[in-house]
Amino acid sequence: MPRLLKIFIVSVCLLNIYTLSAQVRQVGRIVEINSNGKAVPGVSVEAVSSDDVQPAVSDSDGIFVLNFAKKKRGDIAYNLKVYKSGYEVVNNQLIRDGVVLTEKDTLKIVVAPPAKLAEARANYYEIFDNYQIGVYKKQIEELKSQLAKNEIPLAEYEQRAVKAEEDLKNANSKIAEYADKFSRINKDDMDSVGRRAFAALDNGDIEGALNVYANYNSLDRLSNKILQRNEVNASIKALIPGMLDEINIRTVVGGTENRRIIGQMYEKIVEADSTNNYVLAQTVRFFSDEVNIEKVMKYGMIAERNCSSKIHMSYIYLNMGRMVIRIKDLDRARSFFEKAIKSAEDGLGNEVSDSYFYVLINYPIHELGAMYYENCEYEKAEKVVKKSVEIRRKLYEADDKFSGEYANSLSSLSIILSDQGKNDSAMACIDKAIEIETHIMPQDPKKYAPRIADFKTKKGNIYMELKNYQEAKTAFVDALKVMDAHEFVNYELDVYLYALYRLAKAEVFLREDDEASATYEKLLDLCVKYGGDNGCYEEFYASANETYGDVFFSRKDYTGAFEHYNKGMEIYEKSADRLRIYKFHLINCYVRMGKACFALGDTEKGEQYTLKAYNIAKAFYDENNEIYRGTYKTTCAHVANFYKKIGKKRMAKKYEGKGRLGE
Repeated sequence: MPRLLKIFIVSVCLLNIYTLSAQVRQVGRIVEINSNGKAVPGVSVEAVSSDDVQPAVSDSDGIFVLNFAKKKRGDIAYNLKVYKSGYEVVNNQLIRDGVVLTEKDTLKIVVAPPAKLAEARANYYEIFDNYQIGVYKKQIEELKSQLAKNEIPLAEYEQRAVKAEEDLKNANSKIAEYADKFSRINKDDMDSVGRRAFAALDNGDIEGALNVYANYNSLDRLSNKILQRNEVNASIKALIPGMLDEINIRTVVGGTENRRIIGQMYEKIVEADSTNNYVLAQTVRFFSDEVNIEKVMKYGMIAERNCSSKIHMSYIYLNMGRMVIRIKDLDRARSFFEKAIKSAEDGLGNEVSDSYFYVLINYPIHELGAMYYENCEYEKAEKVVKKSVEIRRKLYEADDKFSGEYANSLSSLSIILSDQGKNDSAMACIDKAIEIETHIMPQDPKKYAPRIADFKTKKGNIYMELKNYQEAKTAFVDALKVMDAHEFVNYELDVYLYALYRLAKAEVFLREDDEASATYEKLLDLCVKYGGDNGCYEEFYASANETYGDVFFSRKDYTGAFEHYNKGMEIYEKSADRLRIYKFHLINCYVRMGKACFALGDTEKGEQYTLKAYNIAKAFYDENNEIYRGTYKTTCAHVANFYKKIGKKRMAKKYEGKGRLGE
């Protein structure tokens, strides 16, 4: 028998033995999107993370078979690699989440020619863009009408107009993502309700699509089916895909009412199926975006019990960490970020490829570095953020959509380095961040202008640390010029205000009192104009008044100085119990007020304010935290100096001694 024929026979026998010994035989079918189930032959399918299965190729009917030798029914196969030239996978969420192996159900993989997806994506982008612009124009026209009829004052008109622009910008930031999502929906799999809704949507009638869903009332239907769970498990699962499509439409449309409904829908879907990894992750993400800490924690804990995907748990832990930061629970936040990193690492090679692993892990690593920094653990922070910079550099080099993340890590590293006196390295990092954002800025000037301004301000801060106030001033002026050259909305005003605040301080150090006064006045006017009664920008307003008082003090206008110190003090005192940082601000503010009172000849009042500063510093010192020792020592020196000025030498020595004990 010829040798080649022998090899062929042996190979066939081995293949048959392998097939017969398979513990689970997963059948699948490849179809083209929105084609009434048109089969796609010649598609290769490979389970990358499984060493017990051979690759398969779809036949003329689109059918393929994966024979797993070791896995059993109910096991999950991750990292399916699906490839055919001229096609890309549409339902990649299924591939990414993993496939539950079963001999009963056919695994359906949907593919599409890139040109077909691009056309659908462009169509949905135009539909959503036109809708959001229409909503914005309608809001502005209504505001103009109310203003003309004197139904609202000019200040309210301006605030609401800025809010409308802010809503438009927020909506625009989601359009590209959701246009891509909708372009990948296979309408062949929809029920009659979904088909009617998307027929309206595809014609540009978003409200019509929502009305179809509203009339069907899937939320109530799911609630009723949950009450009869034992009889209708199959119909419960059949409702969920359509509800997720409805959620996507409501997300793009936005607005308070839609967000309320989306929240209810996610909660009900989790109640119906608490083992759906994707839904658990999306539910936590939604309530994280809504800053609903209680529900993020609730569904995060449900996920800990039921989520089988390490990758989804990594994402969930990331959002849980971000939430507890908001309540200043930094230790718990750090724990969640560490869990997020560990979960991602556990999924590497099994659930996720190297490239997606970097995408997933870069966020918790960056946040963990921030936690170390907040806790003044600078060496650990530097080490972790350097790792974040390296990961994001790789992502950026592969795809410039990661420019923002890469630049953010460089910016964070520059701050950490500067705080350790490594100013040359810090300057190199922030210059690189500015270079990256400037390069990408032409793609979306409005988006990148505030970011570049923020980085230029941070560059100015490094110059301030170096006591190069002229270069610092130049950097702050450059930051403001970038913002002035491009319109920016209300929520980006904090970048502008901070640059103004730092510019004023640089001008004070340069003894340019007139310029500093003009900058402070502009800053305070903006705080009042946009802050209103809701407390926005109160920290800028308080800090500006406090440091503006120094300008009056240097001019020997002690009454003016005291008035501005007092305005800052009132805000700090009002919010000190809510924001711990304000207590730190109060120390310096009380010291300044004590000096002003002394200059005005009111030593009794000056002593009261000076001792108030000491009492706060002492309370911090009593916490036995190393980072408060310097504050306590400096405050003791201020108190001792005050007593020297009023001739109470014994008291001065007393506080000098207290300061030495704090060393």
